[in-house]
Amino acid sequence: MDILERYLGFNFLKGYLLVLLVLLALFGFLDLIDELSEVGEGSYRMADAFLYVLSTFPNKLIEFSAVCVLMGGSFALAGLARGSELLAMRAAGMSVGQIAVALLKIVLMLAVGLGLVAQFVAPRSQQWGFLHRHQALTGSDALRTAQGFWSRDLHWFMNVRSIVHGRIPQDIDIYHFDADGRLLDFIHASHAEIEVGGKWFLQDVTLKRWREGMLKTEHQPQWSWQPFLTTEQLQSLKLPAETLSLSDLWGYMRYLRGSGQKSERYELLFWQRVLLPVGMAVMVPFLIPLILTNPRAQGLGWQVAFSLVVGVLYFLATQVVANTGLLLNIPPLLTALTPTAAILVLTGGVWAWCRP
Repeated sequence: MDILERYLGFNFLKGYLLVLLVLLALFGFLDLIDELSEVGEGSYRMADAFLYVLSTFPNKLIEFSAVCVLMGGSFALAGLARGSELLAMRAAGMSVGQIAVALLKIVLMLAVGLGLVAQFVAPRSQQWGFLHRHQALTGSDALRTAQGFWSRDLHWFMNVRSIVHGRIPQDIDIYHFDADGRLLDFIHASHAEIEVGGKWFLQDVTLKRWREGMLKTEHQPQWSWQPFLTTEQLQSLKLPAETLSLSDLWGYMRYLRGSGQKSERYELLFWQRVLLPVGMAVMVPFLIPLILTNPRAQGLGWQVAFSLVVGVLYFLATQVVANTGLLLNIPPLLTALTPTAAILVLTGGVWAWCRP
C-alpha cells in the first residue's frame, strides 16, 4: 500500500507543480507588464523590474497553494483515471478513504513547507524587492540596512537602529548640527508611534542641548516630533503588510491592540496564512467524488473543467471576501474562514450528487 501511496503522491505533486508554474508564469508576466510603466523613473530599469517580480514569487507560492491543490489534483487524478490506474488501485484494495488520506498526507507536507516559506523566505525576499524598487524609483538618500535606517536633511540626521515587526521604529537617535558641524541637539527615544499624518510620538525620550558651552539634559515620557522625512522615505521605513512574516504580523497585531489602534487588516492577513493548511486540505475531499464517480468513464473533461472553474472562483472570492470583510468590519477570523467554509458546503453537495 505504501508503494501505491507514493505513486499517487508523486503524480499529485507533478500536477501541483505544473499548475504552480503556469500560474507563476502568468501572474509574473502580468506583474512585469504592470511594472513597465515605472521603468525609466529614477534609476529603475528593466532588470530592476524583473528582479522585483521574481522577489514576489515566494509570496505567490502561498497565495496559489489552495488553488494548485485543487487544479493540480484534478489533473493528476484525471490522468490516473484515464490510464485505469485508479481502477487498478481500488481493485488492489485501496479504498476511496485511503486515497483521500494519501492525498492529505502530501498536502499537509506541502503546507508545512509553505509555512516555513511564509515565515522565513517570502518576507525577506519581498522586503528586499520592495526596498530595491523603492530606492531605484525615488533615488532617496535614506538608507535602510540590516543594521538600521539612516536619513538626513541639511543639518539633521536620524538613525533608527531597529524596526520591530517591520513597522515600529525603535532605538532612535536624532542629531542636529550647526553650519560649522557642531552638535546642537541630541534626542534619543526608545521607540516611536507614527500617526497617519506622519507625526511621530517619541516614547521615553532623552533630550540633550548644547548652548553657549552649557549642556542641558531633559527627560520626557513622550515627545511630539514632526520628522523631516519625505513621503518616499516614510514608505521605505514602514514595510507593506504583505511583506511581514507570521511572527511580525502577530507582534504588530498585539502592538496595535495595546495602543488602541485598528489591527483588522493585519489580523486578516495573519489568519489567512495560519489557516493555509486548512484551505489546502479541504480541496482533497472536493476532488475525490469528481474523479472517482465512475473510474471506467472515458470522459473526465467536465470534472476537470469544473475543478478549474471552482479554483478560479475560490481565488477571486478570497480577494473579494477579504476586502468586503474589512469594509463591513467583519471579524478577521470569520472573514478568513468564509471561502474555506464555502468549499466545504460545495463539497457536501458534490458528494451527495456523485455518491462514489
